[in-house]
Amino acid sequence: MIPASAFILIGGHSRRFGTPKWQAIIDGKTVLDHIWNACGKFQEIYTIGKQHRDNNKPFLRDELEIEAPINGLYTALIHTNSDWILLLSCDLPLIDQDTISHLWSSCKSGKDIIVPEVNGELQTTCAFYNKGLKDLVLEQINNRRFSLKELISKVDHHSINMNEKSDYFLNMNTKSDMSSAEKILSSKVTSKTLS
Repeated sequence: MIPASAFILIGGHSRRFGTPKWQAIIDGKTVLDHIWNACGKFQEIYTIGKQHRDNNKPFLRDELEIEAPINGLYTALIHTNSDWILLLSCDLPLIDQDTISHLWSSCKSGKDIIVPEVNGELQTTCAFYNKGLKDLVLEQINNRRFSLKELISKVDHHSINMNEKSDYFLNMNTKSDMSSAEKILSSKVTSKTLS
């Protein structure tokens, strides 16, 4: 069990994708179900967004009206019963339990954020955030500074190189990305079957 809570962001407009990404079907399951299953070791799991949208999972409405992942982070931090939360975007349909567990087990004491880094890019919406960041996050929002990368740069954080797991961080923004995700998932299933 991971002593933290997981919060899955489902509030984006999905303009480039065309339909809500969390409802897209990959390998017979919705993207949300794939991500939900990847969070199976958490004490509690919630979805966060602007409206409930026929989602049968525990749901929290965004606390603020801004449209940025930092809103979801703030909502998670004020509602969690844990010292740590995992903020996870529904843009990441291939994220799995092993990758999340590896990220958590790489935690170093005294850090406020544990964030994967893939090919030089911080994966800000697949990171662990400490509950103690709540006031700083609100201050950032009040100053209209919505960048999670900027937030991370201000605090003691630990970035984990996950280049070897780059496939799991495929960011699904378009239908073409979804096709790539399906191909990767299919190849992983095939390689597991053969081994």
